[in-house]
Amino acid sequence: MKLKFKNFVFTGLAGMFLAIMLSGISVFAQDRVQSILSDPRMVVIPERGQDQVSTDIDNAKATRQLAQERKNQADARLKEIEKAIDTRKDELKDIEKRKEDAKKSKREAESIALQSELKAVKQAVDLLIRLKELRKAEIEEAKVCSDLSEVEIRLYELEKELQSKRVEYITNMTAGIGDLTRTTNQQVLKELEVRLLKLQKEQADLTQKLASKQQELIKQRMKLHEAQLKLGMPRA
Repeated sequence: MKLKFKNFVFTGLAGMFLAIMLSGISVFAQDRVQSILSDPRMVVIPERGQDQVSTDIDNAKATRQLAQERKNQADARLKEIEKAIDTRKDELKDIEKRKEDAKKSKREAESIALQSELKAVKQAVDLLIRLKELRKAEIEEAKVCSDLSEVEIRLYELEKELQSKRVEYITNMTAGIGDLTRTTNQQVLKELEVRLLKLQKEQADLTQKLASKQQELIKQRMKLHEAQLKLGMPRA
């Protein structure tokens, strides 16, 4: 009976010792994880000064304003060009009709003059069409530039909030906050980082799209310039 009691006591003590040891290992593991997470080399999004982020916000807002102004200006010019094209096309129809009449009446001199006029108007229409494509490219480029600036404003404002929360977290850690508050603060930081990373991805995608639109814009400018050179138009 005494032997059984001793075995029971020994088993109980061994169990308690194992539980204490496992608990210690668990605490050590948690502290180890926290130590790794708090390592400055583990930061996903590098910390920047608030002044630097604020400057980026101001620059993005200025870029957005300029892009919107460029788009509005190109929109107005596009409407003017479309009206000019319609006017020139009506003029072509009129010249074609007068040319046919001159041909039927065998007015050769007038027919030749109208043919030259017809050629000049067609060239004018061709230039206007190229100019129209250029204005459309300007509108597309300005629109994407504005969209990119809008995303960057949101991104930098969120980054500013993240930096502020990081300072708040460090202050709370120094003050010796409880585990629940620490976990909550960490979760807030993680959520902000996820949102920020998504915006950075959106920024990268729009940056690529903007580069493509800028390439198309340059392409349209070159086409118009080449057409002007072929016609021998004087350069400023």
